[in-house]
Amino acid sequence: MRVIRKPEKAGERVIALGTFDGVHEGHRSLLRTAYGYARAEGIPLRVCTFDRHPLEVICPDKAPPLLTTIPEKARELCRLGVDETELIPFDRREADTEPEAFLEALCRTVKVRAVVAGWNYTFGKGGRGNAEMLQEDGKRNGYDVLIEPPATLPDGTAISSTLVREYLLAGRAEEAADLLGYPYSLTGTVVEGKHLGRKLGFATANIRAYERKALPAYGVYTCRLETTEDCWPAVVNIGTQPTFPSGKVTVEAHTLTGTPELYGRKVRLTLLGMLRPEHQFAGSAELSEQIERDREVAMKYFDMA
Repeated sequence: MRVIRKPEKAGERVIALGTFDGVHEGHRSLLRTAYGYARAEGIPLRVCTFDRHPLEVICPDKAPPLLTTIPEKARELCRLGVDETELIPFDRREADTEPEAFLEALCRTVKVRAVVAGWNYTFGKGGRGNAEMLQEDGKRNGYDVLIEPPATLPDGTAISSTLVREYLLAGRAEEAADLLGYPYSLTGTVVEGKHLGRKLGFATANIRAYERKALPAYGVYTCRLETTEDCWPAVVNIGTQPTFPSGKVTVEAHTLTGTPELYGRKVRLTLLGMLRPEHQFAGSAELSEQIERDREVAMKYFDMA
């Protein structure tokens, strides 16, 4: 899949519009519709999305933490058969662009055969552009417009990036994975820590996660710790270390097999399930006993005990 930052003249395209944070099951439903149309017509499918969440520019205080970085989003879009992803720079100028001008720009470099968007998709200054405006523009300019209805849970709740974040904040990692269509993950670089885990008899990798990524509820999780070459079953503690507070949120993973040398390396932590919430213990002995219990439960989870 091509990632396009400076679009050039191209031929016919099916365009899928959206923020696609998380590329969750609601997005996947829309993308399946777009993919089916594109393949039936024998033309490429292009996703047009912004290079950051619009609220980071429009109202930074209300910008939500991200479910996917740009590389993670691109990976999931590629897996779904998207041929091209155009990253539109979102700045104050883009925020002030009228929706009519947004649509003109959309058609400037490609011949649009069809546009696929969600039922609640808005665009242009003040979010004035909507599904109705898309349909009117399609009629005027000779392209099809497919508006995807919301994908819902059995109780009728719409699947959204907001709902995924709520599940993560409640520690419901497995249910968040159901909404996403894959387990949630954190990526980052292994850095020097306080070596507290090693002092307690459980060596850990201290991971500096991407700061804009959404963190789950503080606690202990089973996970997979992966590099580009290897993968280990592990447990990870995410939180404020209340027994020995450091004054910051940390992400510390303990591999259940071996003690790989990971300092300075980029890793991915794929969360599989929550073992327990964060808890303050009386001291190092009580904390060490609990870590051993966490390890035993995780070993059973991975069928290693």
